[in-house]
Amino acid sequence: MAAVNIRDTGRNSAKTGDVRGLADRVETTNPTQQVTTIQEVSVATGTIAVTDDTNTVVTIAQPAGTILKELIAYPQGNIVTGGTSGNDLDIFIGTASAGVQLLAATALLDDGGAAVTWTANVPLTIIENSAGKAANQFATTGVGPKGGPATTEAIVIAGALYSAAARNIFVTLRPIGADLATAATTVTYIARFQEL
Repeated sequence: MAAVNIRDTGRNSAKTGDVRGLADRVETTNPTQQVTTIQEVSVATGTIAVTDDTNTVVTIAQPAGTILKELIAYPQGNIVTGGTSGNDLDIFIGTASAGVQLLAATALLDDGGAAVTWTANVPLTIIENSAGKAANQFATTGVGPKGGPATTEAIVIAGALYSAAARNIFVTLRPIGADLATAATTVTYIARFQEL
């Protein structure tokens, strides 16, 4: 594990970034016996397709003997749907390119007749603690985060997030029903895997 820089601020405290960095990489399952390592992989997409029914696929390498604990995504710019019912932005996750083995096509931005926005630099935790999310989980009026899409379909895990062998996971975004009403942007994914 990389060394953590601790700077004396006169208050005998560590820098917040160092503490977060350490917490992101180590999870104690039993303080007296065992430490489980969390491996982190960050992948940036190319430019997201804004054209209807066009896939943007990102490949994330899953290490052998791990389970996908978290998948977080955030866009560099605003992503906005077309504004007519059915103009969604779907997400799906598979073990094959544009596959749905781990998550069937699900409206991450669920347009029911009014444009839905995912605000720039707002992280959405698509998978958390190896589980999906309830419908509208990202709504600002609900759990959040501030700037998340107002309407989202439930994220239901469809397949095993654990893999004994190393494999690739493919995350796909696809506008459906119409082109997105926004300029092309990039989306960054952060995947966290836990050794089992």
